[in-house]
Amino acid sequence: MKYFKRVEAVLCAVLVLCIGLNILSFGLCCREVRQDVLRLHILANSDTAQDQELKYLVRDAVLRENGDIFDNVNTVEQAKAKAAANLEAMRQTALRTLRQNGSNAAVEVTLEKSFFQTRYYRDFTLPAGEYEAVRIVIGNGEGHNWWCVMFPQMCLAASAANAAENLSEEEKQLIFSDPQFEVRFKCVEIYEKFINWL
Repeated sequence: MKYFKRVEAVLCAVLVLCIGLNILSFGLCCREVRQDVLRLHILANSDTAQDQELKYLVRDAVLRENGDIFDNVNTVEQAKAKAAANLEAMRQTALRTLRQNGSNAAVEVTLEKSFFQTRYYRDFTLPAGEYEAVRIVIGNGEGHNWWCVMFPQMCLAASAANAAENLSEEEKQLIFSDPQFEVRFKCVEIYEKFINWL
């Protein structure tokens, strides 16, 4: 009887170790994704229908007029440098769009680290955590936000998978996997929220 209890204890310990190593490996890959991605984050002035529509007009104009800044860019470091050099151009695009549509709201455009929860978007998923992001705040920035991935250029690409050529195979597998039963994303999100809270 004692023998079987020991075997059960060993099997439980091995199972817990395997699950822990699997989640640790997944978490390390999530960290690589966060380091290799530059996000775009647009916050509307408020949640009124008009302010939400203005947010989408600003999004369309910024992506249309400034989307080519990442042409011939191969690394996230190059993308961040290009974004930093074009923050004022993006701000001017946003301001012009707002003025053309009857809004006097101010616009702030920064390149900064921001915390994002796990996001499921069309055919890919990004794990929770801190990402470098171009952040466009319209007016008070108190409305619902909109986000996408500026680099690799998934905002503009017809297929996100084609745009992700600068990611490793492991990173592609992670973000393009079917998240429907992905408990690991939730584990990473809980951990990242705790770390962000600290």
